[in-house]
Amino acid sequence: MGTAFRRRRDGTLTATLHPGEIDLLASLVGQLLELLADGEPQATGPSDPLERVLDLASPDPPSDPVLRRLFPDAYAEESSAADFRRSTERGLRDVKRRNALVVLGALERAEPTRRDSDERRTVRVEAADTESWMRALTDLRLALGTRLGLEQDDDPEWDEGDPRRYVLSVYEWLGWLQDTLVRAVMR
Repeated sequence: MGTAFRRRRDGTLTATLHPGEIDLLASLVGQLLELLADGEPQATGPSDPLERVLDLASPDPPSDPVLRRLFPDAYAEESSAADFRRSTERGLRDVKRRNALVVLGALERAEPTRRDSDERRTVRVEAADTESWMRALTDLRLALGTRLGLEQDDDPEWDEGDPRRYVLSVYEWLGWLQDTLVRAVMR
């Protein structure tokens, strides 16, 4: 594979991607946004004015395994983990949403490019947005890895016809994309 992201002299990063890759990434980001919204914890005591003002989340961990992976317990001790979750989960969800929206916005603004008679599009990532991109790609990989049941980077032993192999290839592509982004930032 080549390099997706390159650093320009002005600090902007660009990636030249096929329209299908942009559509795939936009779809995955959209699904992440839906998951973050669908799993939004409800306030534990809507009748308590202090809890409403503080916008406290439920102390219970999310039921969805992907959300549990994206919002893991901060403490081993259950009551400490619950207290921490109550006061931080909404803010963490907001940050993850903002990161995903930054990526989605850049994908929507991708500009057509002609290269080797292949229709491609150039995605621009401003220097101030690189951290959002890195975090959103990490969230996407965590989500897919959790759905696939991956515990390590080892290739799972799946039959050739197993439909999870396609999702694994998307997971690996996201890893490659993230790697080229990190390398471009470090240059």
